[in-house]
Amino acid sequence: MSLVLGPVHHWMYNKIKTTEAREASVADVLKAKYGQEAEDILNSVYEKYPCAKPDTPLEELLGDMPIHAGIQELIIKAETREAATVAAFCEKYGDEAKDLIIETAHDNGVEFGKKALEEKQVSGDCDAEKAFELIQSYLCDGMPCDRGAQVQEEAANRTTWDHTECVHEQYWKDAGASFETMCDMVNSWISGFGEGTNSKIKHTREKAIAIGDSDCLNSFELS
Repeated sequence: MSLVLGPVHHWMYNKIKTTEAREASVADVLKAKYGQEAEDILNSVYEKYPCAKPDTPLEELLGDMPIHAGIQELIIKAETREAATVAAFCEKYGDEAKDLIIETAHDNGVEFGKKALEEKQVSGDCDAEKAFELIQSYLCDGMPCDRGAQVQEEAANRTTWDHTECVHEQYWKDAGASFETMCDMVNSWISGFGEGTNSKIKHTREKAIAIGDSDCLNSFELS
């Protein structure tokens, strides 16, 4: 591995840590709701998918692995573990757990939207175009070489983006999670992020591969 990691590698690591932070917030709420049963479920998940250590330097996590493969592996671990957690609780508690997970993801998104304004030193009211720019530094959407979100319409009042394939689908399905539930959760987080940057920003999932559409289409719009 190169002794010097560039800004893009740390940018990707921060996006991975955002996924891990969302997972941790969901786990905390589930433990508060279900007590020892939740602890037991989480321990079972973590036996198969070991819990992340978010304070570990990226250089230490990658070790001697090639940088690209190492970061890809971190993405797979984070997204698979989160999906395994969602799958386990939805299997045990059904829609009650699903609704709680989606609500928690939304609240975590709001938190990160506000955090983005502070970290990126945004002054004035955040518009739809800026909110989309900000989310690119927090939402893990595959590797830079993957075809992630592609802007279709970009303006202050309304910005839209699409995906022609879902880079998360295989990890979620490998963990036994519902494709649609995981898509709902991530989109709830995106909605929260937009609201966190500006309470007047509304996120809409206009199309989604997870519900049978040929592609995904999302928008941020000032209301």
